[in-house]
Amino acid sequence: MSSPAISQQLPPWWPKAAAIAGGAAASLLALRLLAPSEGAAAPAGKAAAPKAAAPVANGAAPGADLAAKAVQECQAEAVRKYVAEVGDKLSAGVGQSTLDSAGELGKYLAFKDQYRTRFMARPDVGEGQLLKVTDWYRLTPEDYDRTTFHVEVDVRGTSIEKLVNGADGKALSVYATNDPAAVKKFLDAMGLDPFALVSAEEIAPQEEEGTVVLTTVEKLFTQYLDLFGKPTREFLKKLAPFAQDILEKVKIAELTLERKTEEFQDRQARAQTYAEYLMEFKSLKIPLDKYVELIPTIKQRVYSICSSSDYRPGKCQLLVVREDWEAKGGETKFGLCSSFLTFVRPGQYCVGHSTHSVMKIPEDTTVHIFMAGLGTGLAPFRAYVEQRKYQKDRGAKIGKMTLFFGGRYSKQEYYYQDEFDAHEKEGIVKCCNAWSRDVPGKKVYVQHKIKEEEDDIWEQLGKPGSKGYFFLCGSKQPEKDVYKTLLGIMQSKGNMSESQAQAKMEELQAAGRYVTEVY
Repeated sequence: MSSPAISQQLPPWWPKAAAIAGGAAASLLALRLLAPSEGAAAPAGKAAAPKAAAPVANGAAPGADLAAKAVQECQAEAVRKYVAEVGDKLSAGVGQSTLDSAGELGKYLAFKDQYRTRFMARPDVGEGQLLKVTDWYRLTPEDYDRTTFHVEVDVRGTSIEKLVNGADGKALSVYATNDPAAVKKFLDAMGLDPFALVSAEEIAPQEEEGTVVLTTVEKLFTQYLDLFGKPTREFLKKLAPFAQDILEKVKIAELTLERKTEEFQDRQARAQTYAEYLMEFKSLKIPLDKYVELIPTIKQRVYSICSSSDYRPGKCQLLVVREDWEAKGGETKFGLCSSFLTFVRPGQYCVGHSTHSVMKIPEDTTVHIFMAGLGTGLAPFRAYVEQRKYQKDRGAKIGKMTLFFGGRYSKQEYYYQDEFDAHEKEGIVKCCNAWSRDVPGKKVYVQHKIKEEEDDIWEQLGKPGSKGYFFLCGSKQPEKDVYKTLLGIMQSKGNMSESQAQAKMEELQAAGRYVTEVY
């Protein structure tokens, strides 16, 4: 078959896709190659592979098979839409000669009917959905020392459309990608061809016999491998044999020894990455297929969902702060996933799936809910308030809600203030905000605001026959102070001894009426 014939069968942008699958413009596309379809002619010079039946999981219930198939169909449809949308916009950033010699990947694209070739987003993540970002805006001022922002993805038509209600015990797992510019720098330093084809079967095992999962080198290091994560000594043990220079081999091996603990810990304190180790030792000769054995894959980062999908159908919204810290030596380091979400913009895509959370609003719409949100721990409670608003608008009787929100400065950190002001004016929620740095010399924390509401808390949470709930979400340290304050309320308002108050709190926990999610 000649090249012109190939071009007639495929969109005009297919050579660019072949050259950059896994590149910045198509970083969410993976190639899955199956044996040529039965009855379809194999490309010239290529014998048809034997047909293999798809295996059925032992003991799998028919319902589970149907559910899995539905997920796969949603995944395929999301990727199809993505390819259709970005196809004409792809820019390979390479010369025409590279496009014309896309090699094996181009062949599988050209003869995709015969090979049953299809693109996938993170084939190693069974439940992963390709999600389009539809909104992004910063919540803190540009000149503020914390970058907190709102991000929204479209879940319409996906398998998780009904599984992302932040008020219903759901969170979103997001899979970040590495910075393409940093990956390019690494590939150049290591002398790796970004367009070379590599098998990803170690990362994404085949579901069917005769199935091959392929990707490009650039995509492998951008999408899959945690190249800028922090290594362990086990990595160094595996790395040493690949050093060709004996002195480098010894140095790598010594870093795994007890007597070199201090040097290794110093490297850890400086947040030295896999990439930095690999570029440091110049004599390393690592076969392409061995990188997947040396570097772990990028793991999910779980975020509380700050929206109710009943109130906002087809939408899933997150409240995120960019994680940063100062490593030894003074360099500022940033979290991978929070940085990825910091720079993603509407029209771009990410891979994610629904995850269980303990932050589930009570089924009884009339019970009083107390909520303590610390920083971005406000997220599930915005969803709670939206859910009660949705229920109220449809005629349901709703109980009181009291929100204790803690931050540093009201002007900089009162996220979604307009929304909460409107909900409070409507009588859906009472906001009791604690700002620790608004007034010099007077630090106000959430436990102080909780103490101010002790009468209501006792009546609705501690008093015999009460039915209220108390939820807390946010950083770990303040939870101890909140718990201590609640113990004090049980003692002072309920005339309980310390042991009785402790027993009461344990009773509330066991009943699911005192729930915390801290990190």
